[in-house]
Amino acid sequence: MPSSNATSTPMKKLHLLRTHLINAVPGLARDPSRLLTFVEDGSLEFRRGPNLSHEYQFAAQLVLTDFGDDLDTVMVPLLQWLAEYQPDADPGEAVSFEAEILSNQSVDVALRVRLTERVIAKVDCDSGHIHVDHVVSRFERDACPISRWQLLLRDAEADDDYTLAAEWGETDER
Repeated sequence: MPSSNATSTPMKKLHLLRTHLINAVPGLARDPSRLLTFVEDGSLEFRRGPNLSHEYQFAAQLVLTDFGDDLDTVMVPLLQWLAEYQPDADPGEAVSFEAEILSNQSVDVALRVRLTERVIAKVDCDSGHIHVDHVVSRFERDACPISRWQLLLRDAEADDDYTLAAEWGETDER
């Protein structure tokens, strides 16, 4: 009988993405409940054979409600995350979005992100066990190994300096 405290959930990539955005986007860090996540248009790809390995393929819908920050404070961390966790994504189809303008200060933004997640399911016919592992590969950024980031924005209409808009990543506490 399965354990009642099992913590294994599908869509681990979506949980990782959500956590990354909450940590990277100041408005979401202050109020994580403003980021709603859904799975839509999901499918399962598998091959016939002796194992039950498969791949989830789905569109993750991320809805930012009453968002008042610059949209780049979401898009840049999102693109950075995709470069690490979904580098094979088709650049023309990986992310789409819609926005509803609520006022001059805020919008509701719906992001649609195509994700895949492999699952290795090994069948042991002798014991009657099926061992399942979700494979969430992370691809290192060889070109830029820094782990702490600051997003600096400049208003295109002004000649002002850049303004710190967001910070995220690991801190170096040596």
